[in-house]
Amino acid sequence: MSDDLSIQGTLAETTVPDLFRSLIRSGETALLALDAGGRNDAIYFTGGKLVFASSSDPDLGLGEILLRAGDVNLQQYLSALENLVSSRRIGAVLVELGYLKTDELLRAIEQQVSQIVHTVVSHRAGSYTIDFTSDFPADVIELQLNTERLVMDSVRRIEHWSLISRGVGKLERSLVQVPNSDSRVFSLDLAEDESHVYSLLTEAHAMSEVLARSYLSNFNTCRTLWSLLTVNLIEDAASGAIGRKRAAAESELEMEAAVEQYNTAFETIFGIVFQKIGDHTYDFIDRVVLHLSPDVLPYLSGVNLLNEARVDFDQLLNNVIASGSGDRSAIIHSVCNELLYGWIFEIKTEFGQELETEIIRLVEQLKK
Repeated sequence: MSDDLSIQGTLAETTVPDLFRSLIRSGETALLALDAGGRNDAIYFTGGKLVFASSSDPDLGLGEILLRAGDVNLQQYLSALENLVSSRRIGAVLVELGYLKTDELLRAIEQQVSQIVHTVVSHRAGSYTIDFTSDFPADVIELQLNTERLVMDSVRRIEHWSLISRGVGKLERSLVQVPNSDSRVFSLDLAEDESHVYSLLTEAHAMSEVLARSYLSNFNTCRTLWSLLTVNLIEDAASGAIGRKRAAAESELEMEAAVEQYNTAFETIFGIVFQKIGDHTYDFIDRVVLHLSPDVLPYLSGVNLLNEARVDFDQLLNNVIASGSGDRSAIIHSVCNELLYGWIFEIKTEFGQELETEIIRLVEQLKK
């Protein structure tokens, strides 16, 4: 396989849909290998999208699926087997024999992958390995599948309460819609029962409350909740809020680090200009601000640039938050970038192109 990170475990500790949920939510590129139910299955993910699957189950071979669907007859199936050699796949043989068109072959492979996924979600015992790698076998065809719809349809087929109960957890578990998931819901074209259960969670509710309000049976409501959880349309109310707070904190640290990088450049430029014109540098800063876009100026309200031209991150962030703007990181980068080019423009105006070129070279070095 590969020397990348690998995780192993048993299905006594988790379920296949919950493994899917983790890989989808984290946007992983990985191979999920399952040894369960007397067979070996391999499910491939790229960027959190399920792209391929294979199985050692003889009834889930491409030829067998085509035969079962009536897309080839028994004589054609047997003829393909007779012409099959170890280095070739039955799909290629069927196309070569004229029993299948190339576009039909691709649809057949998609159907095969779907059927493998439909069956692996019901594994109740066995082991798994996740290899976080993009080094897939040469015969893996990365298909354009609707991952969320495929996974939800697979969970809807599960009839084992022992699995469903593990997936949804305790009655007091509080669930809620994932913020901004409505656009994904629209693209998924949810079934009526899925939409019904999803609509019950616009606000956080314990699972017991959802069961009481749902017109579906408790079994079907729990199974639907699990399918919505698996594709991250709903989430645990508490952990979701904590996760978003953590993400916001991490984002703020990243923004502060970016502003600090700009401040390093501003301090360097300030020092060079101050050596040339001394206290007149403060008048120079006023002229720098004049070059800024009127849209940028409100974000600099209360920001004092006289401390070696440094930008006060806390004040800048408060201004951005007060504006109600969505992409705070993009705005902060835009403000600092405009300030930087304001400095460079005024340097060219005041001292000429030679110093401008030197400053640009210094800034590029500081960014590395």
